Amino acid sequence: MSRRLYEKARHLLSQEHPILPLPDFKDRGGELSIALAFPNRYYTAMSNLGFQAVYWLFNQAPGTLCQRVFLPDPEDIPEHRRTDTPLFTLESQRPVRSFDILAFSVSYENDYPHLLTMMDLARIPLLRRDRTEADPLVMAGGASILMNPEPLADFVDFFVIGEAEEIIGPLTETLRRGRGKGLSKESMLHDLVHLDGLYVPQFYKVTYRPDGTIESFIPNEGIPARVKKAWLKDLNSSVTVSPLVTPNTELSNMLLLELSRGCRRGCRFCAGCFAYFPYRLRDAGLLEKAAVQGKGIAEKVGLVGAAISDYPGIIPLGREIMKEQIALSFSSLRVDSLSPELADLAFQTGQKTLTLAPEAGSERMRRIIKKGFTEESILRAVEILAERGFSNFRLYFMVGLPEEGKEDVQAIVDLTRKIGHHALVNSPGKTKPERITVSLNSFVPKPGTPFQWHPFEDLSSLNEKIKWVKEGFRKDRNVSVTADLPKWAYLQTLLSRGDRRVGKLLLTAHNLGGNWPQAYRSVDLNPDFYVYRPRAFEEILPWDFIDHGVRKEYLWREYQDALQEGRKG
Repeated sequence: MSRRLYEKARHLLSQEHPILPLPDFKDRGGELSIALAFPNRYYTAMSNLGFQAVYWLFNQAPGTLCQRVFLPDPEDIPEHRRTDTPLFTLESQRPVRSFDILAFSVSYENDYPHLLTMMDLARIPLLRRDRTEADPLVMAGGASILMNPEPLADFVDFFVIGEAEEIIGPLTETLRRGRGKGLSKESMLHDLVHLDGLYVPQFYKVTYRPDGTIESFIPNEGIPARVKKAWLKDLNSSVTVSPLVTPNTELSNMLLLELSRGCRRGCRFCAGCFAYFPYRLRDAGLLEKAAVQGKGIAEKVGLVGAAISDYPGIIPLGREIMKEQIALSFSSLRVDSLSPELADLAFQTGQKTLTLAPEAGSERMRRIIKKGFTEESILRAVEILAERGFSNFRLYFMVGLPEEGKEDVQAIVDLTRKIGHHALVNSPGKTKPERITVSLNSFVPKPGTPFQWHPFEDLSSLNEKIKWVKEGFRKDRNVSVTADLPKWAYLQTLLSRGDRRVGKLLLTAHNLGGNWPQAYRSVDLNPDFYVYRPRAFEEILPWDFIDHGVRKEYLWREYQDALQEGRKG
């Protein structure tokens, strides 16, 4: 056992400051024990409001004890193995394997390999078929699971499809009742599968055609054919706020507060819009009260939502929070809803950099993706911000979008230069922006969106487009370009759109120490089949069994409209 690892956990715990009441984990037991796992480092996990909210909700459930566990820091994984120290929870340093449930909160597909690493470190068999009654039940939920859980179907016993507020109560009650009766895992899973938002993969049989596409997805007798997404109809019934803050995270000592869920805009690439449909808002009075809870504990309040500036009461809410001498932070602002009053509020927060997301450089591409604003509105927003003294901008763009041509990529450079020029001529001192950061991301077609049928762009083409953009700014000293590696976007697409056969690749890559190129060569499964292949409307998609609340026919019409828009030139 490693004393250093235990001391590190106790040190992290000692620097946390509660906002909401949490149990005394030293004295409290429970009929049901849950190790809530985030498949990434503590530093990343504790900036995730969804993970924190689920932690608090589990601990509010009667008879339930929930503690957190994280992927160890890179330097600590060898220490776990060298000292034979099993993965343990933060609060009590109790081995994860001793809990009734290991619950993964998963936001990003590229964290899927970390699930296997964590189970391995916890000494829990990776494949569900190899686990016994002595092992914890393994569950998973979160944004990426809501879109498509199938690549993890061989490793996870059951999935939560939807929003935690609606499902944690009936889920924990069913599990506690089953444990009280001494039911087997199989019997408890049979009880769970009839709850809205619960998916148990072993109760569904998948068959495949000779061409590799899905032939059928059939439930066992008595099992629902489709899994209905659980969603919170009244957002005011549960305020989503950080239960604690810590300096040891990306958003140091920041209380996170969710304004809204979903988005009314309908951008065709956006998973958050469709997966969290319909768009819902919280009452401003509840939000102000929640923000005040952090006064004297948190250094800032970070407002969270798909489109913060779309919140109808954002200005009076922000003013009321700041009136309480609480600092405020905006993650990003939508250019077509940025008013002078909102810019004034943002400036008063003391932020030095604001994030804008044009997503595409050309008007044509923004029509294709249904972004919904013009170059004129982008430049007007920059003028408003520059007039108030903002001198640093972060701009988000995508490359590899449907129907994109070289001229659309060049438009990213052209638009950024125009933004710099408008910032210059409208700044009080007529000085260039101190820094414009262009963030380039390869477009990944997501399940449940209109672009779910569209192929991922070829890696060589994406690399070339990123090179074009970087070369375009070679002489611009105040512009820097950061870009993702397309090979990791390729992997994200594979894990996002794969079926349960992709689990073989995950397991092989794990056994090869994360060597994905070798895993691709070692498994009799062509990853390009999932990444580069366009789909037809008639094809059964791996996630079609999920009822997201949006009709497939509607998504298809949106996709066809996008392609038609692209053909207009």
